[in-house]
Amino acid sequence: MKCELEGLAKLNLKETTRLNVKARFSNGETHDNLWIDRKEEVDVPGGKGTANLLVKPPGGGKKPASYDDMKKPQEILLSNRLTDDIPRIKIESKGYPEYKAGDGWKTFAVLDCRGLEVTHWIVHHDGFTAETPGGETVDDIEFEDGEYYGYDEKAESETSIKSIETRVVLSKGG
Repeated sequence: MKCELEGLAKLNLKETTRLNVKARFSNGETHDNLWIDRKEEVDVPGGKGTANLLVKPPGGGKKPASYDDMKKPQEILLSNRLTDDIPRIKIESKGYPEYKAGDGWKTFAVLDCRGLEVTHWIVHHDGFTAETPGGETVDDIEFEDGEYYGYDEKAESETSIKSIETRVVLSKGG
């Protein structure tokens, strides 16, 4: 992510913030509204580790028998598939970095994706906090049309977060 900060020294994403992404599945279909929560970890059936999100691709088969018993709505499992075929996402990075005024592109999360590819990160105001050059915390950030405008009463100056851009970079690392 990168953005322009005016009247603000730092932009932070709280540890509890869920990421909203768009994804493309291996069958070519897409999902435009997946939410990933690092606090929610589920076991991948078949003892294949854990994930923060298990998901059924659009048009990807019947609902499994265990669907009605599930505690979290984003845990939608595939039925009659090998466990390696269950599309899933795990947030590999620990925490979110601090974004300082003048920073260029900064990696906010490293995701391990199986059976799908994240194509976009959709930025929402939930979870963002900022800090003024004087050290005051701004908690009430709400983006309107992708931008935030506020006022630092202590410094008697306007504050803003503009030109927010995100990109997803595919890594073939091992």
